[in-house]
Amino acid sequence: MRSRSLAALAVITPLLCHAQLGPNGATASWKGALPPKPTAALSAEHEDALTKRLNVASEAFKTVANHKRAADVEILLKAVRYAIEFDEWYDKKAEDGVKKANALLDEANKRIEALKKGETPWLEGSGFKLLGFYSSIDGSAQPYGVEIPEGVDQMLKKQAVPMWIWLHGRGDTTTDMHFVYSRLMAKKPGQFQPAGTIVIHPFGRYCNGWKSAGETDVFECRDDAVRQLNVDENRIALAGFSMGGAGAWHMGAHFADQWACVHTGAGFVDVKRYQKLTPDKMPVWYEQKLWGVYDVPDYARNFLNVPLVCYSGENDSQRDSAEYMTEVLAKIGLKPPHLIGPGMGHKYHPEVIKEVQAKIEQHVTQGRNVWPKTVHLQTRTLAYARMHWLAITRMEKQWEEARADAEWDDTKHEVRITTQNVAGLSMMLPAGVTKVMVNGKEEPGLVIKGEQPLWNWIAETSTSSTSVSKKPGLQGPIDDAFKSKFVLVLPDQPADGSKADEWARAEAAHFRQRWRSLMRGDLKALPADKLTDREAEDAHLIVWGTPKTNSFLQKLMTTMAIKKVLTWDDQLVKIGTHEAPAATSVPVFIQPNPMNPAKYVVINSGLTFREAHDRTNSLQNPKLPDWAILDIIVPPNAEASGKVVAADFFGEFWEVTKR
Repeated sequence: MRSRSLAALAVITPLLCHAQLGPNGATASWKGALPPKPTAALSAEHEDALTKRLNVASEAFKTVANHKRAADVEILLKAVRYAIEFDEWYDKKAEDGVKKANALLDEANKRIEALKKGETPWLEGSGFKLLGFYSSIDGSAQPYGVEIPEGVDQMLKKQAVPMWIWLHGRGDTTTDMHFVYSRLMAKKPGQFQPAGTIVIHPFGRYCNGWKSAGETDVFECRDDAVRQLNVDENRIALAGFSMGGAGAWHMGAHFADQWACVHTGAGFVDVKRYQKLTPDKMPVWYEQKLWGVYDVPDYARNFLNVPLVCYSGENDSQRDSAEYMTEVLAKIGLKPPHLIGPGMGHKYHPEVIKEVQAKIEQHVTQGRNVWPKTVHLQTRTLAYARMHWLAITRMEKQWEEARADAEWDDTKHEVRITTQNVAGLSMMLPAGVTKVMVNGKEEPGLVIKGEQPLWNWIAETSTSSTSVSKKPGLQGPIDDAFKSKFVLVLPDQPADGSKADEWARAEAAHFRQRWRSLMRGDLKALPADKLTDREAEDAHLIVWGTPKTNSFLQKLMTTMAIKKVLTWDDQLVKIGTHEAPAATSVPVFIQPNPMNPAKYVVINSGLTFREAHDRTNSLQNPKLPDWAILDIIVPPNAEASGKVVAADFFGEFWEVTKR
């Protein structure tokens, strides 16, 4: 980030660096809420004037809303709209906030006029650029910055150039408007200036540690830049510092095959160690299991697939995370360079950063190998189960470590794979492969389509002819539904006076506002009777209410798939052997949609991490597994939407399991 971002994070005082987390486990920048309360709130007159300008510009935008670069305009309008609605004024003087907002509206008007003529002057030439894309998750316009060094704009006309993706650090006050303004008015290059290279700066949904929708946005931002510019897709580096370093650790480990090099500058890698959790402070068992979604040590072997360059300040408390990963990686024979900035706290050393850049540039120049002879894949969830030409498609047991190590022998025309906790595999291989060995045994399943060998294998002990299995992209937990396109399906019947219905309507409204304030997007929501077949086919459905107040939920309750896991009537809520009174309880869960098993249906849940977890990105992780029964006599709060009576993961075929 800029304003209070990369540049600002690079000069945090050593005193602050030694207190990255306070006694309550909060990051040093935590101000009690995301977004924080305003520093210099605007007067009613100022807000009225900005609102009028915003409304006029928004009306004018409608004339160019179908242009392929319309997002480059809407990011400006959205930034001002959210700043007004959430009171995001963090400058010393209110006048400075007004100045920023007016600057964005001025630029929006210029771009609207240019688009009317079919022109996009902000894309031309070298320098600093502000672009946008539309999210596939919620359709929102999301911004990112671009740096094109002098002369590279001419190179782009002749050849593909490398690109770095720079993940910014945490900035609690760097909401849309402040990020967009800093990128629009940028005068100085970012932390690194690699020669002949484009650098892009994703917004990443503000402040979520590059997880959830922030993770998805990195790829959509990358893809937009690749489409717009002449980028060599095999020479893309991922790098970041502080929260961005944590993002580089996470996205580097989970998507190692996507990068020519990964650079981690500071940044946490796990929950337990970073939060210094002792046995008396450990959360419930399933939340500990869910650390396996993001905890980097659980994916360490994946770094065998990509060059890794680490950096820490000598006196930075976050150095511990890199030292921890050094120990973990050493156990698998990997010793990536870990450069130390002498005397530094939470920032780069001016000389050591040159060494870091040189190492990254060396790897980027070489580029990633799209068809490596060996592939290593380690995961705890099918959400992250692909690496190069190899994918795990089924696990013997979810949330336990799974491995697949593959070697392609082109002299024998065979692939040899060793596995752990794997019940299904899939591969796309180079031409010429005629045999696949799994744990020393030849397995059939190789199909030649044209010149492309394809191979799929499912263990005999992991089959079912009657049920949908957990598979990549359809494996849970609840929060997994919010990383790709989803729609809220709201009650379409009058309120029935029950506590469950009252709770569901309030929680649906809370989730919509929560998504807007943290994930910076407006969710599509419609009453159940307005749900179209196309939307049901195209998106995950997040269904709110009770069988009496939501007609779609009532329909779901008649399907065999839902009947197998849930009983919900006037007296009882029951999942498996777990029962609770319907008068004071609600079920929440995720399942394949019985009417479209390629998509999820979620009942009565939004993001399961809540406002209290925003105090540090290390806690913005899933808090509930695949299902739970909530006691709603205990009112929702910043920690949870209700008291958990029972909760667990569904089995491999989405069945209720005995524990």
